[in-house]
Amino acid sequence: MILDLDGMRVYFPYDRIYLEQYQYMRALKRTLDAGGHSLLEMPTGTGKTVCLLSLITSYQHANPGCGKLVYCTRTVPEMDSVMQELGNVLGYRSEMLKKEREAAEAAAEAEGGDEGMDGEGPGGDQGESRKRKRDDPPRPKSNNDTHKMGPITQDGGAGGNGSPAPW
Repeated sequence: MILDLDGMRVYFPYDRIYLEQYQYMRALKRTLDAGGHSLLEMPTGTGKTVCLLSLITSYQHANPGCGKLVYCTRTVPEMDSVMQELGNVLGYRSEMLKKEREAAEAAAEAEGGDEGMDGEGPGGDQGESRKRKRDDPPRPKSNNDTHKMGPITQDGGAGGNGSPAPW
């Protein structure tokens, strides 16, 4: 599900969301926007982890310079659970962004024939580059792929920019 949270798209990997989860994400986003600190509390089993990861990764995607998320747990199994949920969140976001990109490309082609999205004609570099990428065969998956995580960038992980957090 894609939520509009105060004008920002939040990629939430489940079909349903509780009111408390939405309120939790909204409070966290307002804190991030204000550059402040917050203490948020929810009972066990209410989806805090998926809310936090969905909001933070969406916020990082919308605001590339905002910094990294540092997530600490008490035990390794707890961190494994968080990493699995992060894989779900980033995999869902990647899937939705791909669908949105394909829909935009299809709409642009329907409106302007072979014209590229940047307005170049049929012989323009951008249109030809997009066509080559779309026509290339899909890259085979490795047998070692154990979870579906989105791409990790060279400049700071899953959405960060590599700079230290401001606090």
